[in-house]
Amino acid sequence: MRSLEGDYTVVSPGRVNLIGGHTDYTHGHVMPLATDLHTRLEATPSDDVAVSSNAVETSYSFPTDDLEPADDWVDYVKGSYAVLQEEGHDPGGFHGEFTTTLPVGSGLSSSASLELAVMAFLNEAYDLGLSRKRMAVLSQRVENDYVGVSCGIMDQFAVALGQAGHALAIDTETPGFEPVPFPDGVEILVFHTGVSRELVDSAYNQRRETVERALEKLGVESSKAVTADDLDGLPPLERERLGYLVRENARVQKAKTALEAGDIETFGDVLLDAHRDIADHYEASSGELDFVVEAAVDAGADGARLTGAGWGGAAIAVVDSDEADSIATSVEAAYREQFPEHEPHHYRVEASDGVRVTRNG
Repeated sequence: MRSLEGDYTVVSPGRVNLIGGHTDYTHGHVMPLATDLHTRLEATPSDDVAVSSNAVETSYSFPTDDLEPADDWVDYVKGSYAVLQEEGHDPGGFHGEFTTTLPVGSGLSSSASLELAVMAFLNEAYDLGLSRKRMAVLSQRVENDYVGVSCGIMDQFAVALGQAGHALAIDTETPGFEPVPFPDGVEILVFHTGVSRELVDSAYNQRRETVERALEKLGVESSKAVTADDLDGLPPLERERLGYLVRENARVQKAKTALEAGDIETFGDVLLDAHRDIADHYEASSGELDFVVEAAVDAGADGARLTGAGWGGAAIAVVDSDEADSIATSVEAAYREQFPEHEPHHYRVEASDGVRVTRNG
């Protein structure tokens, strides 16, 4: 595909969720970071929209008043226009090329990265006056109302508000956030299992319906408001699913305290406990993810867990920087022997700034 430089360049990070699995849509605690893996958009304002991507073969063009879903990646672009128009904005079109270093379907939030790339460009090029927080909220609506995925706010917050060298402790109920410094000499390794998952077609929405039904029975909106004693009167499945979220909220707080103290041993232990809990009681893992997590710890990682929604995609490991390459090599070799039908990949990621727009020329 021909490379172009547009009037504007947008760099929109992916995100790795360190801890807080599935807590965001129950107004709980999460702690992601924005990654240096990213979506890049080269865009030039125009009357209509014409977009292509290096990640897929399909390209699209459409007028800004033709926003019928296409059931393809372009819906994140169309949905951005639909939501902005509902808000009373009328941005013009653009001709743009997306390139990405984010593996699609990996659990690294390629969808939120794409949404915020479009939203941030339109905000800058057409002077919409949106704050970063507002862009995140509107991008979540793209996912919920247009694409049809019942995600919480975490992904969009991380992509919009990320800070280099920091994780973000997010209270998704408020929603508010606090930067948490990530210690020097420690890295996040991301292991992509080679197994993609489609959120709309997965058990994600089923999990959300189950825990929201349980919260409604308890008369609260946030999983943070639930105690272990509150769970006793719930049916077994609802008790098991919501019980995991109650424990996970507490783990996020413990992980935040450990990071602030530079206590990577405790931080890693909390991550591993989180993975085993989500695998056993939320049933959101997979054989491949479980294998990667345990193999990483066996190879010397301080801790590991799945990242993203689960059911495929990626796991993360917290490692000393000088051991990252040897641990990655060990895990991938063991994984290929166990799952020869899948091709794993690993990435060394750094905490990055949130989405940023540059005007060229």
